[in-house]
Order: sequence, then C-alpha cells, then structure tokens
Amino acid sequence: MKAIKVDYYKAQYPTPVFQWTAESDKKLIVHSGGTSSGKTYSVIQWLMSVASHIPDRIITVAGQDIPNLKKGAYRDAQTILHADDYLKAQLKFHNRSNREIQFRNGSVIEFNSYSDFQDAKSGKRNYLFVNEANGVPYEIFEELNIRTTHKTIIDFNPTARFWAHEKFLGADYVDWFNSTFRDNEFIQDSIRQKILSYEPTPKNIERGTANEYRWQVYGLGEVGRLEGLVFPDFQVSSEYPKEYKWRVFGMDFGYTNDPTTLIEIRYAHGNLYWREHIYQTGLTNPEIASEVKRLEFHREKIVADSAEPKSIEEIKRNGCHVIPAEKGKDSINQGIDAIKRYKCYIHSTSKNLIEEFSSYTWDKDRDGNPTNKPIDKFNHGIDAGRYALSNKILKDRKPLNMEIANV
Repeated sequence: MKAIKVDYYKAQYPTPVFQWTAESDKKLIVHSGGTSSGKTYSVIQWLMSVASHIPDRIITVAGQDIPNLKKGAYRDAQTILHADDYLKAQLKFHNRSNREIQFRNGSVIEFNSYSDFQDAKSGKRNYLFVNEANGVPYEIFEELNIRTTHKTIIDFNPTARFWAHEKFLGADYVDWFNSTFRDNEFIQDSIRQKILSYEPTPKNIERGTANEYRWQVYGLGEVGRLEGLVFPDFQVSSEYPKEYKWRVFGMDFGYTNDPTTLIEIRYAHGNLYWREHIYQTGLTNPEIASEVKRLEFHREKIVADSAEPKSIEEIKRNGCHVIPAEKGKDSINQGIDAIKRYKCYIHSTSKNLIEEFSSYTWDKDRDGNPTNKPIDKFNHGIDAGRYALSNKILKDRKPLNMEIANV
C-alpha cells in the first residue's frame, strides 16, 4: 500500500510520530512508547489531515470505553480542530453527542467504543485508530480491523506485554515505532521534569522520586518488567470471565500518600483474574462507602486491613459489608504463597494494579542476594487481594483442591 502524503499541515510542526505515520506504507502501524511522546495527538493530527484532504473517507477512533476517549483522543481532536483555521473551514458538522466530526468533502471521523466482538461487527471504515489498545480485547480489535480497508493504527504505553506483542512484533506487514517524551519537542516542561524524576539517578533516589518501573515504561518506552518480581509469571488480559466458581473482594486503606484500594478477584478455569475498582488517595471513610455503593458492591463481603478497625466500623455503619482480614504469623508470606498457587491475570484496564505486579520485588541483603521478604512498596492493590484470598483459601487451612471443591 502506498503511503498517503499529506502536504498540508498548518498546526504546529509535526512530531516524529506524525511523520512516521505519514510515511509508512504498511497496512498496520503500531506506536508503542512512553508517556507524552505525542503518540495519540500526532495520530489524530494525521487523521484530521487525511479527512480534510481526501473525500468520502470513514475514520473510526476506538478506545476501551467512552470516558477514556473523552479524556484522551476525542479531547485531542477537539483541540486540534479548534486551533486550525483550515480545518474549521473544512468542517461541515460536529456532533458532540455522537462524537462525530463531518467534513465538507464527505469524510467522517467517529469516536466509539465496543462492548464485545459482536458489537464491533457493525460498520466498515477506511481507517482505524485503536487508542490505548492494551485496554481493548483482541477479539474486538480483530473484528474492527478486518472491516478496515486502508490502514489500521494502534498506540499504547508498554506497561506490560499484551496481544500486540504476541501478534505483531516482528511481522513484515507491520511498521512498529517506539517513541519517548524526547521525541516530542512540544511537551510541557513540568511534564518533562516529572518523567525525568523517575530515572533512578542518585539525586532522584535521595529525593524519593526514583521509580525504576515508571522510568522503564513512561521514560524509556520499554515494556515494564523488573528482575526479582514476587509474581514474575503474571499476565495482562483484556478478558474478565463472566462465569466463575467464586469471587472475593479485598480493601487496603490509605489517605494522603497511599491509595485506598478495592480489588475484585474471580476464580475461573483454575486461574485468578484481578481487577481494580478503587485506587485513589484522599478518600475519607464515608467517601469510600459511597464509592462502594456506587459500584454496587456494598452487599458483597469485602475483606479489609485488620489494622484499621475504626475505618472498617465506620464503613460498615455506612451500609457496606466490610470485615477485617484474619492475620496470623508470617501472614504476608502465607498470602503470597496462596496467590502463587494460581496463575494470575490482571485486567488490562487495571493500570495501577499492573504497575504493582510489575514493580513488587523481593528485598535484597547486603550482598545483593534476594531474601524471603518483599519490599513494602507497590503493594496496595496486591495487599487488598491478599487479604481477600487469605480469608478465602487459608481460613480453614484446607488443601487447595479440597477448598475449591467445597465452594
């Protein structure tokens, strides 16, 4: 397929991501990279250029859900549109309720999400852009892609490997581009400094801002996976089983610096499927209860950190079924051992939980050898899951297969 050359672009000078996209002659383009590398903004710029110059083109921008699109790709599209007089002159109608931009030449850019692969079968298009593709199931992507005639583009932050790495990395029909914040000369200085603060330099380590995982993913644009992980075999999945043998809920408390977390874990097909529902700092106990009710989990048994009896009681008085975790001797390692009996799948939308599983490591002794004690960091969601699973699996100290059989 010949590359589509768009001579006109009247906004800011395009980033390398824009240029790579415009010059590619492949049917599928993958943009993997760190935060603020200009991936999404630049792809939308290019799609706007195509739509305003080539008549009767249907362009679909898809995401994991509408709220994410509104905060990301659709917001970028509105910014680009209203900053460019030429694009505004080519605009026929902007339907904000349907998130559809129509041009005078008959081209259309639509922003949509799809609930399942059946939903994705509706409609055809010339161009497809799947934004934050690691949050979209492969089955949905596949249905959209086979109904796209000209070009498909996906982008993502490489928080962990997912279907794009398995299906497309190294394929001769794919252009795979990696970008970082250094490829975006228009990045705000405050954002640049924030990203640089993650680099594990002596100064950042002393300041307490260094974060090896975040630097690897958001700074260098590399797939995040550190050595010495407590759970090295976890996987990221865009699927969450609707049918399961049992499920549990766990909660860990935080406030100023640490988040309050609510984690759901489902047992299905012999595996554990994790998903975060709450991961937020600054929540008071009434606000926690309100959020649990909004999620309609207030009737579910939620196992919480037993070190916070006052918080548990206040949340219970606000109408939620919260109980304290049963803590015993060496409970952290027992809980870790219980989790490691299973294969763990982390839902692709649970970005904080993915970061935890990618960062939670064993401590080391003075000689640099790993100990049997995990570092007490990157574990707020994991601890919540550990409370719930320990209560489920270890409460009666039954063998795992017997415990499951009796559910």
